[in-house]
Amino acid sequence: MNSFVSTSASLMVVFALACPAHADDSGLDRLRDAVARGEVLPLSELQTHVHQVAPGEIIKVELEEDDGKFIYEFKVLQANGRLVEIEMDARDARVLDVDNEDD
Repeated sequence: MNSFVSTSASLMVVFALACPAHADDSGLDRLRDAVARGEVLPLSELQTHVHQVAPGEIIKVELEEDDGKFIYEFKVLQANGRLVEIEMDARDARVLDVDNEDD
């Protein structure tokens, strides 16, 4: 299995939008519209920024909407076995918080 397939298979995206309890079609439509309007960067672009902050394998992604602002939360498993959580502004890829889950 090539690395693209294994990375894709291990990347689980969870859309935890604040309004609906689960990601329904309207939540995904709002996300798509926000990307189209330039309010949210595409996930592929944000992943590049995440790897600059914490190299490793992204194992989970959550997207939250709070007062109309989208925030991504990435969990990254590093080569040394450490789990790092990164909160990032979905609009400009600004890192809001970095936590080492093992601490």
